[in-house]
Amino acid sequence: AWFDSGSMPYGQVHYPFEHKQDFEPIFFPAEFIAEGLDQTRGWFYSMLAISTYISGRSSYKSCIVNNLVLDSEGRKMSKRLGNFVDSKELIDKYGADAVRWYLMSSSQVWLPKRFDNESMVEIQRRFFSTLLNTYSFFALYA
Repeated sequence: AWFDSGSMPYGQVHYPFEHKQDFEPIFFPAEFIAEGLDQTRGWFYSMLAISTYISGRSSYKSCIVNNLVLDSEGRKMSKRLGNFVDSKELIDKYGADAVRWYLMSSSQVWLPKRFDNESMVEIQRRFFSTLLNTYSFFALYA
């Protein structure tokens, strides 16, 4: 599985069977890749090893690693444990901006995120309701 994932820069454009002339100037290397901390030993390393072997250099210029999202008890979210939150349901319920704001502001960027529904409701109520009310007031009286 990691070999397949590590081959992504090549496989996504069917290189070397297609796009040979466009591959280096357009598709390779990627400006950056982003993935969770738990993927550094798998996906990141596989891509680096495969591209170094094939082309003599890395397939990405920069790497952004985000930490894990934990449940309210501090456990890693997983389908197996049944403690994961469906992002589509969150966005449908609270809105994409509220979810983004919560994930961005709930803890320091270098720490894992603890997801808690009550905190999500609080963010939506305190920040976004205030923002919406301010805008509504301005739109009505401006």
